[in-house]
Amino acid sequence: MTLLPRQPYCARYTSDGPVVGFAFDSQSGLHAFASDRVVPFRAYPNGLAFVPTGCDVYSSSERGGEYLTVRGALDDLQTAPFSDHVDCQAAALAVRIRGHMLKPSPGDALMLEEWSAALVDHARAAFAKPRDRQTKRLTGYRLKRLDDFIEAHLDENVTIGMMAAQLGMSEGAFSRCFRASTGKSPYAHVLDRRIARARDLLIGTSFDLAQIALAAGFSSHAHMTSVFRQRLGCVPSHFRAHP
Repeated sequence: MTLLPRQPYCARYTSDGPVVGFAFDSQSGLHAFASDRVVPFRAYPNGLAFVPTGCDVYSSSERGGEYLTVRGALDDLQTAPFSDHVDCQAAALAVRIRGHMLKPSPGDALMLEEWSAALVDHARAAFAKPRDRQTKRLTGYRLKRLDDFIEAHLDENVTIGMMAAQLGMSEGAFSRCFRASTGKSPYAHVLDRRIARARDLLIGTSFDLAQIALAAGFSSHAHMTSVFRQRLGCVPSHFRAHP
C-alpha cells in the first residue's frame, strides 16, 4: 500500500501488476488509459479506481490530490480499467487505512492487510457479474490445515498472504471465503488464537508478561495489554491473578 501526498504530479508507466486506487480529494488534469489519446479528466473525492496489469497509463495534474494505492489486487479476475466509482463502505475503509498509515500502532500489520483486501473486494464488486459475487466456503479439511499452520507460526508475523498461500488462493479470494466460512475475518481469527495462547501461558507457566506476549505473537507487552483490555476487559496481570 502507498499513500500519495497532495501535490502536483506527472506520471507515465505501464502497470506491472493490478492496482486498486482510492481518491481522497477531487483533482483535475490530463490522462490516458490503455490509449495514446490524452484527454482532460476531473476525479471526484471518495472514488475507487482500478488499473489492470499491462495497462499503459499517463496522468498529470497541477494540483494533485491525496491518493491511496493497493498493488497486487484482483489477481484472480480480469477487467478493464475504471475510476470514480463511489462506495460509502470503501470510503470508510480507506479512511481507516489512511489513519493507521499516518499513525501506526503495534499489531496493525495484519489488520491493515485485511482492510486493504476488503477495499479490493469493493473494487471487485464494482464490476463483478452476479454469478461472480457468489462466495465459496472453505472445507473443514482446509480450515483445519489453516488452523494447524496458524498455531505453528503464531509467534511470527502471520499475514493474509501467508495464510492464502497455504491454500493456494489469492489474498482476496481467501479473505472472502474465510469470512463466509467462519463468520469472522482472518485478522479476528488470528487475534483469537493469540489471546487463547496467552491465556494458557498466563495460567500454566511462570513466564514473565513480555515473554508471553512474544510467544503468543503480540508485538510487545503493551500490545498484548491493549488487546486484553479491549477483548477481555482486564489486563494480563489481572487475568493471571484471577483466571
